[in-house]
Amino acid sequence: MKHLRLSNFVALALALLAFGPAVLQRWEAWRVLHRLEGLGAVGQSSAAASRGYGFPGTPDPALVVRVEEPGGLVASWQTVGGCGAGSGGGSSVGLKWIGRNVTGGLFNVQEQFTYTKLGEPGIPEHPAYNLFFNTLITADIGQKWNVGLNLPIVYKYLVDPNHAWAPGVTPATDYTNSGLGDINLLVTRKLGRINSLLLTGILGIPTGVYDAYIAPGKYADQSQQIGFGEVTGSLILDQTLDQMWGLIVLGGSAAWRGGENRIHNYRAPSGTLYGYTGYFLGPLVPACGLSVTGFTGHDKSRDSGVQKTPLFSMAANLSIEWSTSWIALLIAASFPYGYDGIGHDEDGNPRSQWRFFPWTVSFGVAASPF
Repeated sequence: MKHLRLSNFVALALALLAFGPAVLQRWEAWRVLHRLEGLGAVGQSSAAASRGYGFPGTPDPALVVRVEEPGGLVASWQTVGGCGAGSGGGSSVGLKWIGRNVTGGLFNVQEQFTYTKLGEPGIPEHPAYNLFFNTLITADIGQKWNVGLNLPIVYKYLVDPNHAWAPGVTPATDYTNSGLGDINLLVTRKLGRINSLLLTGILGIPTGVYDAYIAPGKYADQSQQIGFGEVTGSLILDQTLDQMWGLIVLGGSAAWRGGENRIHNYRAPSGTLYGYTGYFLGPLVPACGLSVTGFTGHDKSRDSGVQKTPLFSMAANLSIEWSTSWIALLIAASFPYGYDGIGHDEDGNPRSQWRFFPWTVSFGVAASPF
């Protein structure tokens, strides 16, 4: 019953987060319409709304020019951090920059620092501390294409991964696993008259080590490796809806996370739907979002078998961005909650199949040099 009440509370909180932007949009529409009435312009705005332009009132000419001329200036742009072993074949869309992009240079550079603490449910004494340092370089090719390269450096600190520690008998042995993760190649096609629809393809190259040992003859689990060992791929579709007060981003992604590699570690394919809202407060853009991800099965490791990875998860995503035309800073966090479908622990005792999964925090710096 306790777990059921907690599940209901989390579901309600995430629902409020999802529908909050729509409520705020309605409030903003009423406020603008009321102001137009006071200016004697309600007739024209009502006629425009009746023709299906969406937001009550005529389109803001300044907004149209602002979006058409700089292209993706206020569009959803890239993601922060990454998921998985090498931060390359992510299981979700990640923590998105959705505020104002940096402009003016030949290319854009993002430095992204992401931290996640992993641990086995019910075994808090054997966590893993994961740090991802991503360098993402992108450049526009004309008005409709963008190409990019992501170089991830991965550092994982594993606390007694062999579970060898015994009080007064066996000392714990910690390990580190670090190096270059799986490199990603990105291609984005901008669609629509104002480039508000983005289709991005991501190809993950298996450059990270995927067969590291933690003991003679014993491979590290798949979550402890820094590479996948197989080619990965993702497709992401973003639709940006500019509003007078900010923007809304809706989209989805599908990810092939490598399947089974040579040493029989396996990662299941996934699909994600998401929505984000950002509010313009001068140079600041606070944002919130909700992503829902489903997996076709559990991940598996060669030696430890089925992993307690989610089959379904919902993540509340919060961020705040500060930007000028030449530099942008972002602080973001993600808090996932979901269902893993495993009803018993290793000893056969019942366990809740719904739980919180490891949270993630990120810090990003973006610039547009030369």
